[in-house]
Amino acid sequence: PSKPVSITLWHSMTDVNLTALQYLTHQFNTSQHEVTVTLVNQSSYTDTLTAYEAALSGGPIANIVQMESHDLQLLIDSDSVVPVESFIDASHYLTSDYLPSAIDYFRVRGTLWALPFAISGQILYYNKLNFDAGGLDSSAPPSTLAELEDAARTLTERKVVPYGMALSLTSSTFKEWLAMAGQELVNHGNGRTARATAVEFDGPIGERIADWYATMYGKKWAQASPPSGSEAYDNLLAIGSGTSAMTISTSATLGTVLSLLSTYPKVRLGVGPLPGPNGTKGVYVGGSGLYIVKTRSTADEQAGAWEYIQHLCSPASQAYWAAKTGYVPVRQAAASIPVLANAWTAHPEYKVAFDQILSSPVTAASSGEVVGPADKIGTDLDNMLTLISEGKAPAQVLKSAASQANSAIAQYNSSVGA
Repeated sequence: PSKPVSITLWHSMTDVNLTALQYLTHQFNTSQHEVTVTLVNQSSYTDTLTAYEAALSGGPIANIVQMESHDLQLLIDSDSVVPVESFIDASHYLTSDYLPSAIDYFRVRGTLWALPFAISGQILYYNKLNFDAGGLDSSAPPSTLAELEDAARTLTERKVVPYGMALSLTSSTFKEWLAMAGQELVNHGNGRTARATAVEFDGPIGERIADWYATMYGKKWAQASPPSGSEAYDNLLAIGSGTSAMTISTSATLGTVLSLLSTYPKVRLGVGPLPGPNGTKGVYVGGSGLYIVKTRSTADEQAGAWEYIQHLCSPASQAYWAAKTGYVPVRQAAASIPVLANAWTAHPEYKVAFDQILSSPVTAASSGEVVGPADKIGTDLDNMLTLISEGKAPAQVLKSAASQANSAIAQYNSSVGA
């Protein structure tokens, strides 16, 4: 900026994540005198999106907004943000050190819209003591869906636990398995070669995954767990209570999970990469990105925002961020910085998601979907999984979810004149 500026970041971080963000922001504010950053906590990604959409109609708005990755199309269509590609070109900023799949998520048709910041991936959590009791190798967790099914069956039938695993009724895992099989969620290269107009999750791969869920629930090898609300973590708590031996969840909660489950004497927690379809073709990256807002924002404020974002995404900041929160660092160089390297040595579980994402080939499927009603599609898939857990025919509810999602896409595209 050509003169000192004050800027705001709207974010969704709480608890230890908020403390880490406050530290990095204080570090930035005290390191120079040109830019002062104020944090505004919107509590959740949903609240942030609601507040942002309201602000576009008038009133105070952030200079930087942290948005969930699947809201990318909404941000593009709002015409309210400046692509970070503009700042990258102007400052000759290099992105070669970023995790390829993380940076690729926010690039659409050659334009990078945001920098990835709080990145996570789905991983397997399991109780090593249960594996030992069931005659399974606790040092070698399942790596495929077939192995996951077999382990759940063994643990259930040998009465080690009432259910071999707890499965959250969330679309995140379903979408992850689609990506790992190379299947895009929506058409036109997952919305990356042209605007998405229809879903593609109801093909043979989607049917196979839906059938897998039906088998797990039908055989009573898996227990269904709510995807949101006060019971959203029941799948993880089931390991502590002894109801199940395994579950799948985001690596973003790893720190909290390790702390919580360490209080249970009959749990020795293991963490492994996400099991998936054979012939994995790349994992789906979750999390959020940082967007520079242009609506009611001056050029100096935008320049100040870019300086701050570079600080948050630097290798040193990302090393600290990952060590304190359990998020995956978006920079490869962060892995060798002592604060993170030492943390990973003490707790190798924290490195599982990083290695999984780093080794993942980048495909249109693993880069994630770019589609306006992404949240609505996720809800349709959540409902589909709930119906499968209740015994409904998987093929029928899969087609129904696709039909509802296609209607939402058509309605959204019409609303933006596309």
